[in-house]
Amino acid sequence: MRRWGWTNERMDSRNCDDGSVLYYDSQGVMQVHDFGRGVSLHVRRGIMTLDFARQVIEDGERQIRNAGRYVLMVDGAETRMHTTEFREIMTSWFTTHEAARVHMLIRSRMLEMALNVANLMMGNTRARAYFNPEVWEVVGRDEVPSFVRRHLVIPSDLRVVA
Repeated sequence: MRRWGWTNERMDSRNCDDGSVLYYDSQGVMQVHDFGRGVSLHVRRGIMTLDFARQVIEDGERQIRNAGRYVLMVDGAETRMHTTEFREIMTSWFTTHEAARVHMLIRSRMLEMALNVANLMMGNTRARAYFNPEVWEVVGRDEVPSFVRRHLVIPSDLRVVA
């Protein structure tokens, strides 16, 4: 992963009791759930930086290797922003991985615009924005019947600022 130029020195992670993995730093938090069949749910809060992009890419590479596809279901309702570096790296990665697509639940028209720009850069519409949680969940269940929205769960002994 050195080709992307990140160090990941500020990122911490924790395996959770439900089998998910929680990634966090001073600006954001992301909980990753694996639903199998190439489908992952990323529940995010705060600011998604370059260090979070590394975790998304590692998850995507693993899902494509194991299932031949990567369907990234993102609950970004509590995401404040994605940094320029995050957006550029993720757009570049998705452009070179045709088996990957993203369905993002959002509240912000700015995030919707960022996804539309990513689609223009990729030359397709593999990045979709949703404002309605019920519609977004149906999309997830169409990919894998066990899909359900999960809320961010931060262990009580963990101090997360984001």
